[in-house]
Amino acid sequence: MMEGRPKVIAKRAVYDPQDGFRAQHFDGNGSSAEELVVLASWSEGRAMTDEKDPERIAARLLENGSCIAVIIKCGPQGALVATATSHKWIRAFPSPRVWKIGSGDVFSAAFAHAWLQEGRAVLESAWFASRTVAEYVGTRAETFSQETLMRIREDSNLALSKSSDTSRAIPDGTIYLAGPFFTTNEQWLVDEARFALHDMGFKVFSPIHEIGEGPANVVAPADLFALENSALVFALLNGLDTGTIFEVGYARARGIPVVGLAESIEAKPLTMLIGSGCAISNDFATSVYTACWQLMGDV
Repeated sequence: MMEGRPKVIAKRAVYDPQDGFRAQHFDGNGSSAEELVVLASWSEGRAMTDEKDPERIAARLLENGSCIAVIIKCGPQGALVATATSHKWIRAFPSPRVWKIGSGDVFSAAFAHAWLQEGRAVLESAWFASRTVAEYVGTRAETFSQETLMRIREDSNLALSKSSDTSRAIPDGTIYLAGPFFTTNEQWLVDEARFALHDMGFKVFSPIHEIGEGPANVVAPADLFALENSALVFALLNGLDTGTIFEVGYARARGIPVVGLAESIEAKPLTMLIGSGCAISNDFATSVYTACWQLMGDV
């Protein structure tokens, strides 16, 4: 594997743009391959094709004569694995923790290992890569034992039959974003959570963005109406803001699931939240993905 933009001439190549909205085509610097597989995130695919739909992104990238397969990674929805004759969707494997740093590199490395070194089919290699990423983000392990690799292989082989011709739709329900927004730090965290959930395709209701500040007799009823009509509450619990705690209790009393982020809070003050079924994490990425997976029915 090489990170950078050297000119590559290869018989078989796996290309991961790694540049988000600045992603470039493999042959943009004169690189060429007899057989090319492009692994791109949804944002990278959009950057390279000006298309928004993963199916259209893949179709455009496959127009390159040497490109035999395209994989578009779509977060909790899984990934589209497209060739000239087949478009299949694979699922992500939920994990108890999500360590995002390096996850894209692990997907690329695992796919390359299965496809280039082991000679496995593209779809099978993609499932192997997805399961390997789940192991990595859940454990932060940089190397895997043979026993772990065997388990990863078994899980991915079993999942192969779950390949689908259509994508999994993002649920129509809204995520209610509960959290304080009275300081710069608090507002920044609200903005980050809102962006992360929006970026993965979910509808988000953020009180400060949708309702704003105002008299209590105006703001509270509007917020509670939105909360009552939400499918899940994502609660930013740092500081144990009283308004946020109230919203969590209100949601649980109505059977609305709650996922919470509590980065530096001991378990004892969270007793009622944990005991009432809230899924609490001290990690931002983990809590965001848990909210998405819960809404999609994966956890």
